[in-house]
Amino acid sequence: MTTKNTPEPISPDVPITADGQLISSEVTKDWKEILYSPERQGKLLKGELSLRDYHAISGPEMLQMAQIAFHLYSSGKFQDAETMFNGLIALDPAEAYYHTALGCVFMAQEEFEKAKTEFDTAIVLNPKELASFLNRGEVFLRMGQVNEAAQDLKQCVDLDPTGKDPLALRARVLAAAALEMIENAQNDSEGKGAKPAAPAKKAEPAKKAEPAKKPAPPAKKK
Repeated sequence: MTTKNTPEPISPDVPITADGQLISSEVTKDWKEILYSPERQGKLLKGELSLRDYHAISGPEMLQMAQIAFHLYSSGKFQDAETMFNGLIALDPAEAYYHTALGCVFMAQEEFEKAKTEFDTAIVLNPKELASFLNRGEVFLRMGQVNEAAQDLKQCVDLDPTGKDPLALRARVLAAAALEMIENAQNDSEGKGAKPAAPAKKAEPAKKAEPAKKPAPPAKKK
């Protein structure tokens, strides 16, 4: 017996129509022919169907997979989490959350270029998501790109006009650190000639706060 929060199986116990919709509690005997018909295969190849739609994977099933992936990530099982989030992205590449979460997995492993690429994609897909700007801002800090970090952190703060979101509050703290780094670099340049800033030392508090462990929660997809 299934409960409200238990995802239904894709097949063969759940009947579907040609567009992948559930229709009753009876089994559709020819579900494979219907689901993977030449017409639907053609739509997949043309980009008219995502892999998620092609396989008729339900929202609750996607949510459950995302929750498992997030749990793996939170448990420090980064390789397993990476595999699952990559799979979710393959099924539904237009969902910004999966890219944000995968970026956090890379960030936790200090693979900053890969993390930045995922945050870039997430921001394009959803330019109002605070977590993507916050985490990309920290990636920039750790890479020594302080000006870029300051811009992302400011954007994160601007997206929270009420000033109550914990992510925006963290962005304010990091933005202050970034500003201090910029001012120190300017002072060094004026006093001793051009000299590169030393961002690694200033970025240390960001590492201790571990923002990468707090991407937008999977539960938002309910």
